[in-house]
Amino acid sequence: MNKQELMDKILASRAQLEEELGQISNERMTMIILHGEWSVKDLIGHLGFWESRIAALFPLLQAGKTPEPFRDIDALNIQAVDEMRTLTLADVRRLEKSAYQKILALIKEASDPELFDPDHFAWTEGRCFEEIISDNTSGHYEEHLPELQAWLKRVA
Repeated sequence: MNKQELMDKILASRAQLEEELGQISNERMTMIILHGEWSVKDLIGHLGFWESRIAALFPLLQAGKTPEPFRDIDALNIQAVDEMRTLTLADVRRLEKSAYQKILALIKEASDPELFDPDHFAWTEGRCFEEIISDNTSGHYEEHLPELQAWLKRVA
């Protein structure tokens, strides 16, 4: 994989996510529809939370620091959704979009070894940073799309 292929993969899955989100009115964004407890707004906040974490992680690794590992993913997800619920839909969308843009900028600015060498950052334990980016962008969108699409089919 190279930078262009990584960008293409992220942009393609992002376009699919945006297409689905574009079918949902602002009024429906706060309806509890996902996982039996999340709204679409919560989902957007959840995606943004993880994009933000990865965007913040990268400069720490570049500086030679060793960040704490992501231990209790479920607890982090609950915390993120709880925090996002205090914000307006517009704020959640703005925060998520900003985090997404930071990821794209990170990819453009990073060196190939930083992205694709599994041994470049010891913290990644043999994983390329590209995989971490993919897991928290395209892979994350693809993880949540089926439930969102199923809901859209039911309400169409």
